[in-house]
Amino acid sequence: MHSPFMYNLITKVVEEKSPYYIFEDIENERSSLLSSLNEISIITQTETQSKSYGALLFRLVNFFKPTSVLQIGSSTGIMGLYLACASKGCKCYLVEERKGILNPNGFREKLQLKNIVPKEGEDYETQLVKLASELYGVDIIHVNLQGDSERTRNVLDFVAPFICKKTVLLIDGIGINKSMRKFWSNFIQKPEVIISLDLFALGIVFYDKKFHKQHFKSYIDDKKQTLYQTRGRGLHILSWRKKDRKKQSPN
Repeated sequence: MHSPFMYNLITKVVEEKSPYYIFEDIENERSSLLSSLNEISIITQTETQSKSYGALLFRLVNFFKPTSVLQIGSSTGIMGLYLACASKGCKCYLVEERKGILNPNGFREKLQLKNIVPKEGEDYETQLVKLASELYGVDIIHVNLQGDSERTRNVLDFVAPFICKKTVLLIDGIGINKSMRKFWSNFIQKPEVIISLDLFALGIVFYDKKFHKQHFKSYIDDKKQTLYQTRGRGLHILSWRKKDRKKQSPN
């Protein structure tokens, strides 16, 4: 790798494994939401990425030390906590379309956070247009739309006013399906995209023209750090086959 900047990013941020005490507090909040046995529990279980994914978000914020963070698609807020807790001196805007699934007051009380600014209840385009009048040059933007290529593409059209040369853009799920892979491949060819890093679960984009245009991939050891929750489908299939063989057995 010929880029010292990217070498430092991968070795000191992406591949870093050191835990932080706040991770346990955030995961306790996740457990609390999961135990509620209601719609919030289901949404948290199906939409929230793994602890290691959140830890990477935390390390990225900790590394770049932003003054502003914007997350689009905050769901029940667990990944937003990883962003907000990494730098309590920066404002962290959590934007969610659905009303009533974010719990900012509960987060603030339990984790003593004052830097979360929740925005919810309107479609993303409407909220981003409103935010554009008070925000400019956001340092870190996390587009977290569950690997939906069409919605990601549409939202990024409204993200443009927030982007400046120091912006770090994080796009969720770039390798999760064929349409997202195609979207990512086309997106990084845009002239304003200077450096990109493909982590499969997360794409990272830089706009600073002091760098040369380059595109990188980094393969993470899944045994040490899995950015997405391990899916159980394979285990279910194996279990079904095992039971099926037992039924067919003459014994």
